[in-house]
Amino acid sequence: MDHKWLDDFLMLARERNFSKAAALRHVTQPQFSRRIRALELWAGAELINRAGVPIALTPAGDTLLTSSKLAVNALQDARTRIANLQGGGNWTTLFTGRTLSRTVVPPLLTKIRKKLGQLGEEMPVRLMTGSIHDGAIALEQGGADLLLSFAHPRLALALDEQLFEAITLGHDELVAVSQPLPNGKPRHALPGTAAKPVKALRFASQLALAQILQDSLTHSKQVLHLHFVTESDFAESLHEQALQGAGMAWLPRALVAADLKVGRLISAGASGEPIRYEIRLYRARHSRKPHLQKIWAVSV
Repeated sequence: MDHKWLDDFLMLARERNFSKAAALRHVTQPQFSRRIRALELWAGAELINRAGVPIALTPAGDTLLTSSKLAVNALQDARTRIANLQGGGNWTTLFTGRTLSRTVVPPLLTKIRKKLGQLGEEMPVRLMTGSIHDGAIALEQGGADLLLSFAHPRLALALDEQLFEAITLGHDELVAVSQPLPNGKPRHALPGTAAKPVKALRFASQLALAQILQDSLTHSKQVLHLHFVTESDFAESLHEQALQGAGMAWLPRALVAADLKVGRLISAGASGEPIRYEIRLYRARHSRKPHLQKIWAVSV
């Protein structure tokens, strides 16, 4: 049995609604329903009475609910005690995306460590990278103390506001860039034409930046003619390919600022309104780690 099924079941028991529980677990409703069904097959009984609205637990579900709470709490307690045995009690686990780990994390940690140093404090940090949804799950389940993430209306980061809080550390934007030609014009210039579309590089669809970009392109009044030649789940790979002239790309300004300054990359042309987003730091409101409050206080 996958222990995540118990977390799913506890969320469903709390919300009594498949759609809401799935959103809070950061999965699609069909995927969430399959996991609940898998738990029922493991238990050998129907756990959910799906006939009514809101849904209700069956007698078997009520029985499993108590055991699930005990099991999840026991696992969380065991993880905490293991972390303490490994000296993890004073460590801070920061979960973020790979791009933010390069553009935002280094100056953020430098800033925090400088301020904590003035207070005579240290900050040993364990950095984890992955998708925004993996990070939200890690934060919810106690696998991460802090989550550093992009924030945009297009991104559904369904963290319970009663349990988690966030601060906005700053803003960034996606900028359309291209390798320059010898005459100073972009090698791959927007908007292109139907007969000659612009070679373009894009993020893999599961990335947060891909969703932010797609939202902007969908609502843009400007017609762009694009021919995508590369897709990657690694922004730095697209960055390098743009430098080599493989195509234009929308990349975080923080990632390409140095290249724009010296002319290794230039604007690919008018692309409508800037594609802005926030960068936020999340934490559990009631953390048991006293040093997290100090870190939180000096992060702003």
